[in-house]
Amino acid sequence: MRKFLLAGVCALASMVAFGATAQEKLGSKPIKVGMISDFSSQFAVYTGLGSVQAANLAVEDFLKEKPNRKIEIITADHQNKPDIASTTARQWWETQGVDVITELAGSPTALAVTAIAKEKKKFALVVSASSSAIAGEQCGPTVIHWPYNTFVTSGAPIQAMLAQGQDTFYFIAVDTGTGTAVQTDATAVITAGNGKVVGSIRHPFGATDFSSFILQAQASKAKVIALANSGGDTVNTIKALNEFGLMKTTKVVALLLNVLDVHAAGLPATQGIYVADGSYWDLDDQTRAFTKRYMEKIPRIPNHVQTAMYSAMLQYLRAVDAVDTTDPEAVVAQMYKMTFNDFYAKGGKLRPDGLMQHDFYLFQVKTPAESKGPNDYYKVIETIPGAKAFPPLADSKCPMVKKS
Repeated sequence: MRKFLLAGVCALASMVAFGATAQEKLGSKPIKVGMISDFSSQFAVYTGLGSVQAANLAVEDFLKEKPNRKIEIITADHQNKPDIASTTARQWWETQGVDVITELAGSPTALAVTAIAKEKKKFALVVSASSSAIAGEQCGPTVIHWPYNTFVTSGAPIQAMLAQGQDTFYFIAVDTGTGTAVQTDATAVITAGNGKVVGSIRHPFGATDFSSFILQAQASKAKVIALANSGGDTVNTIKALNEFGLMKTTKVVALLLNVLDVHAAGLPATQGIYVADGSYWDLDDQTRAFTKRYMEKIPRIPNHVQTAMYSAMLQYLRAVDAVDTTDPEAVVAQMYKMTFNDFYAKGGKLRPDGLMQHDFYLFQVKTPAESKGPNDYYKVIETIPGAKAFPPLADSKCPMVKKS
């Protein structure tokens, strides 16, 4: 695997081109896509090469519809550093003619790039960052937030706990903007459901020792421990909760849990956890077909970020084709008119704040006895209509949303 990943990262340094001659209005200029992601740090397994593979599959499918188009993808590793992401974005937009920058793993890096998109009236299509600020107070006319935000991932699991009478919560949150956003959105759901937050603790990004945090959570006597972190931080927190026996005595909700986290921690450690997600590899025939194609190049199942990347790329290319230009304002205007239908987004629509609204799912992690084989991790508890899953527009902090 290590050799495979290193070879892949090296290969990504060059441009990948698809298709033949571009159509008239675009002239000889291809549709040029820049993907800024994490290829070497904590989120690499969740985004990075997997997201590039998903984007490539979307390009393949688009070219079956429109074989005369030409698409180029370039990539860059931001190493989870907003300054690298912003420097790359400026260079791409100013000197390399990139039409859209997408992927943007991690909320701090995504917000750094969307700020430039607003300044320069360029198109940023955010896929793998979750901060509500992207389509909230930091929204912009050429910024689209595709798969979800922290309100969506928090709402359904918290509501499931409240419905069971689990009404006191303690947060273990990463000390970043993402952790703050998750805890804020989840707290709003808890308060609205007559629950109570009895305490919280913040931990540094990339922490390895969670012992003191777990002991403080245990001392709170909360009925539910809510994890407002992601990636390796979530995996390490769950492992520590198991070591202290809290997974057997206390309910746990992991508000940014990823199916690859379940794979990393194992079913015995994660069984019973509720998680809200926009897709799952084994959800239906379409997701299974995509997964088969995906795993021909990436030897692991795709997560929700990678399935969302496929959807965002396919729908962006369809929008460009429809208006026959890569002008950001024209393409965004077209996307606002569209109804998105693919295996990830079924009947998806853009809201006035730039957030793509679509159905979501409440899953529960299976027990080892329930699992029928490798990668069989989730069972569907509820399909949540987009209008219920996403935050009310009336509560939006986006300046583009007109208040009645």
